Amino acid sequence: MKKQIAFLLACAAAVSACPRELVTAADQPEAETAAVTGDFNADGVFSAADLVLLQKSLLSESGADLTDWQAGDLCADGELDGMDLSRMRQLLTHAEPVQNPLEQLKGMSYADAVSHGYISKAEYSCQISGGLKSSIESRMNRPIDNSIDRFYPVSTQTLGMDGTAKYLYNAATADVYPVIEETKQNCAVWYWKGKKAALYGLDEDPEKQQEFLDALEFYGVTEVYYSIGANKLVNSVDMVEMFVKNAYARNMKVYLLTGENTWLYEDSYQTAIYRVFDRVAEYNSMVDYDARLAGVSYDAEVWTNKAYNWKNNDAVRGQQVAFIQTAQQYADSQNLSVSFCLPFWIVRYHYTDANGETQNVYDAITKAANDTILMAYRDSAEAVERLVAEVQTGAVQTALAYAEQNDCNLEIAVQADENSEGDHVTFYEEETENPGCIKTAIAQIQSDLKDHAAHTTYAIHQATALYEFYLSRESSQD
Repeated sequence: MKKQIAFLLACAAAVSACPRELVTAADQPEAETAAVTGDFNADGVFSAADLVLLQKSLLSESGADLTDWQAGDLCADGELDGMDLSRMRQLLTHAEPVQNPLEQLKGMSYADAVSHGYISKAEYSCQISGGLKSSIESRMNRPIDNSIDRFYPVSTQTLGMDGTAKYLYNAATADVYPVIEETKQNCAVWYWKGKKAALYGLDEDPEKQQEFLDALEFYGVTEVYYSIGANKLVNSVDMVEMFVKNAYARNMKVYLLTGENTWLYEDSYQTAIYRVFDRVAEYNSMVDYDARLAGVSYDAEVWTNKAYNWKNNDAVRGQQVAFIQTAQQYADSQNLSVSFCLPFWIVRYHYTDANGETQNVYDAITKAANDTILMAYRDSAEAVERLVAEVQTGAVQTALAYAEQNDCNLEIAVQADENSEGDHVTFYEEETENPGCIKTAIAQIQSDLKDHAAHTTYAIHQATALYEFYLSRESSQD
């Protein structure tokens, strides 16, 4: 037994030294072209990715699902063991080399790249700015267009690379770009305009709007969820265009913010999903690249609708999952991003799927969605972290665990505005007494959860509260 374990470990160590090579169906004898020998993940090629997959399987690591185990039974003895692993390495060593493993990814569609495990299905969690933005735009020979350019981290391990360099894949160009410098983690903000926006003149006064964006920049905001009706979006083009242009100049993405607590059943899809994205696409066609929206953020809080009795209604919980699945699919068809706002406690709930099996609601949502926002509303960094990084009462695993295992981004949202639920769910009191404490709290959470940075971003509710805090801060410094 000890010898067997030692052999497996030795083979595992050899994976990192394996040349970046592959064997395709064309390299196989004619009788074997239908099924490529060694092609565990059934992507049509025998590569280092298959070697890594077998290694994980032999070491009983999670996520090691062999699509075609018989393709890897190179010793033809009906078993998978270290001998097959050793034989795979020998075959790869003598195969024709691929000069650059990234060439496998270039030209590949987003869907195929995700299915092969070459890229994350969730978008890059950091802002595209500075030298990184300049280098990408130079390579594309055009400015970044947030309505089509969506960037995803490349899985260098799957491609058989050493992992020291980082790369981004752009779904619009199907090209790969090196991450030449680290940028800050994304932080979104809800901009519910309402009476205060009108009071301050944030839509009409260019100087006020710049001051407003100064405030958002002070709080580390990189993305803005901009509330306006889907129809008003195309009927108020000039107003929206001015805001998005000003935000774009600061490397901030802008998304349409929308949602009703009646949006749940299929008879609402025409209004709640299709029209929403169609209006965004229509608006984007009317403006220049630097005024276009990146997508949609849904704040459809159906659990607040008493008619649904969400917490006690299995069918309603299933319908929420179906709504998110449909919205994500339609967003993908329109090449737009989409995020879904959810309560932190959703990880505690289950529903019955179409096969009659019990499923966790958040697990199902993170499998379908690319980006989820959890309202982890508390008034300290430690309390916020507990809601996402520790197992909640009645839950099976943490929110972070669901997000990471399903390759979904988790936006950790905090509250900055006054809240009727009490002081313990918002930083309002703390921020009033000590302007900037929300920044400090988010920085602490980022540091504490740095090992999860690839799947975590942040969000703050809401923008006008941050603006008021900023004005108070500026006034106190005069």
